[in-house]
Amino acid sequence: MEGPTLREKIAEWSQEHASDYPAEIKRIFAQKTEELLRSGILSRCAKEGDAAPDFVLPKEDGSEIQLSEKLKNGPVILSFYRGTWCPYCNLEFQELLSTLPQYRSSGAMILALSPQVINRFEPVADAAFEDLCDRGNKVAAKYGLVHPIAREIKKIYEGFGLKINEFNGDLNYELPLAATYVVDRDGQIRFAFTSVNYEERAEPRELVLVLSKLRDS
Repeated sequence: MEGPTLREKIAEWSQEHASDYPAEIKRIFAQKTEELLRSGILSRCAKEGDAAPDFVLPKEDGSEIQLSEKLKNGPVILSFYRGTWCPYCNLEFQELLSTLPQYRSSGAMILALSPQVINRFEPVADAAFEDLCDRGNKVAAKYGLVHPIAREIKKIYEGFGLKINEFNGDLNYELPLAATYVVDRDGQIRFAFTSVNYEERAEPRELVLVLSKLRDS
């Protein structure tokens, strides 16, 4: 029998750490999440059926990765995450890795992108997985995912010793929405998940089903 889903793991983590955050902090996060939703950002995000914006990003070894080149070999999963400092991103990252063999069997690979420039995840020794630095959120902006960190949220983060500007190497104080896309070999987005709630993530097992349909179509 399969183990718990990513959603279940996130719910368990949130329950275990519920007492870590005072009620006032929870209220502020909920308020700012609602304000972000009302900003209309989701209507500006890349959607299923759109052509996926192409991009080129450097790897740690100095070489470059281009989305359109990778699509010549098969579908690509794009996973935009906030950073290693985010526990929900850590849970998602590990779940993607555990599901990687199933993606690979469908001829797909994962490109994970975050604006973080220091203290990134350890490199993954698998050609089907690339963790890329989207410095300045330039690629995330092409997909309509970038939003400023609210002043109140910035203050809370800094109260916990978390300085986003140091992680990201800039003074923009911006983050991407956590988002996941499946792009087919023709460069079309065939699955899109975006949410203003940083606790919500695409379920990796659902991506397996999407890729299976692409393979059989």
